[in-house]
Amino acid sequence: MSIYGAMFSGVSGLNANSQALGAIADNITNVNTIGYKATEVRFQTLVTAQASLNNFSPGGVQQRPFQAITVQGLFQSSTNSTDLGISGDGFFVVNENSLTDGATGYRFTRAGAFNADKSGYLQNTAGYYLQGYRTNALGQTVDSNNNVFNPDPTVFTNLETIRLNNIGGTADATENLTFGGNLNAEASVGSTSNTTIQVYDSLGVAHNIALVWTKTANNAWDLSVDPPTLSGSAVLSSSSGGVYASTGRLDFTTQVSDGDIIVVNLQGTAVTYEFDNDAALGSGGTTTVDIGGSVSATVANLITALNAADTASSTRFASNSGNSSRVDITQLLTTSADANHTDIIFDASGTSAIRQNGAGSVTINDLDLDPSTTSAVTFDGAGLPTAFNVDDITIDLTNGAADLAIDFDFGTVGQADGVTQYAAPYNPTFIDTDGAAFGQFSGVTIGEDGLVTALFENGDIRPIFKIPIATFPNPNGLGTNTGNVYNVTDFSGLFFLRTAGTGGAGSVQSNVLESSTVDIAQEFTNMITTQRAYSASAKIISTADEMLDELVRIKR
Repeated sequence: MSIYGAMFSGVSGLNANSQALGAIADNITNVNTIGYKATEVRFQTLVTAQASLNNFSPGGVQQRPFQAITVQGLFQSSTNSTDLGISGDGFFVVNENSLTDGATGYRFTRAGAFNADKSGYLQNTAGYYLQGYRTNALGQTVDSNNNVFNPDPTVFTNLETIRLNNIGGTADATENLTFGGNLNAEASVGSTSNTTIQVYDSLGVAHNIALVWTKTANNAWDLSVDPPTLSGSAVLSSSSGGVYASTGRLDFTTQVSDGDIIVVNLQGTAVTYEFDNDAALGSGGTTTVDIGGSVSATVANLITALNAADTASSTRFASNSGNSSRVDITQLLTTSADANHTDIIFDASGTSAIRQNGAGSVTINDLDLDPSTTSAVTFDGAGLPTAFNVDDITIDLTNGAADLAIDFDFGTVGQADGVTQYAAPYNPTFIDTDGAAFGQFSGVTIGEDGLVTALFENGDIRPIFKIPIATFPNPNGLGTNTGNVYNVTDFSGLFFLRTAGTGGAGSVQSNVLESSTVDIAQEFTNMITTQRAYSASAKIISTADEMLDELVRIKR
């Protein structure tokens, strides 16, 4: 019985060591497989029940493969921004298909060699697609209807394949302007200094804003802004939210046609001005304006008609000093109780000869502050600002872009960190604005929290996806699949989708790949010991065979 038992024990040794050799072979062949976890065959005794204390019944050995999934491989650098690794615990969520139904085909992997396929979907070398949550411009996760939501960590709802080739270009409107400079303390009252600053609207169109500083008294300066070309009005707001200054413009790009109209609401009364080839100025609801022999003459006739209807001033409407085809509109406030002073509203949609015709109704706001008594900025005797009465500007654009709303920052009261007044020539020391012209998509960067941010040629950036990291109670209990991916089993426990770097999930590393955990030197050593163990098991069988042969010869 023991001889046969020894033979069977040897057979179990042959089987166990052949399995071990198979694992070694797999490890060696996957030494360069990204994210591969080395498999180790562990042996355990196979013990049979002993029939007697005086006899021994051989059992043998059993093999049990063990893949240390929790062991992290070394990172190797990469020049590809979509090559990803996880520093710490967790797995990327991937799917067999680029278009998912939210329930099937999901797997987990640490093989992060992702590249865009022909449709722009990120796919690793095994053909699995990287999953993530879509985000808005603030980096908040959104669903297919662009509604903000908090992801459920135990389901795959709203996960989708990350796609990069459907990201259009972008333009960024200017929202902040920081200005620093010195206003000449020796300048005479009434002198001006100006600086032109370029800003961008929501369509990426550049506009030039001219800041004009006018000295109104010792240690007091006023500020005005000329509306840029593709605009109808520019409104400067005070730090308290009131209107500090408000101006408008009408640009005649060509001669008007007979019957063209423009509607102007002044002192609460809307008057229609109709251009006519042979007209006399009238009154009431409609006023005719003579079409002159040139555009400049027509502009002059319109200005005369507008000022004639203005009960508060006869100079509110004027021809621009540098362009006789342009009407400048300036709000005036003689006193804070000026009853005749109201919003000015014009609508030039009735003629194609005026650039502002596509803007619809344009409002030049009534003033809340008396410019003659309120300075834009005041200084103390040390040249430091004591008060800023201008906070931001709103520009009503006529090119179809969203109106510009720019927050001004001229420094801190009592500090020389912005606008100052010293006995030195006017000198802008720094100008800082945000916003950008149109720029094409140029690539992505991926943060440690898994946030995928699109980069554009104009320097703009925009969050587009959030990559979740899946964690498990027992990662070593995951089931293995072809393609270096894993699936949930009863031994692994349920997954939990976390933000990278939180709740025990590792952080995402870009431009790196996780190497295989195979130690080639260790594998060759294991191969030698496995070969010797296999030979020893074979020797047991041959020895048992010789003993059985000897037993058979006894009968002879």
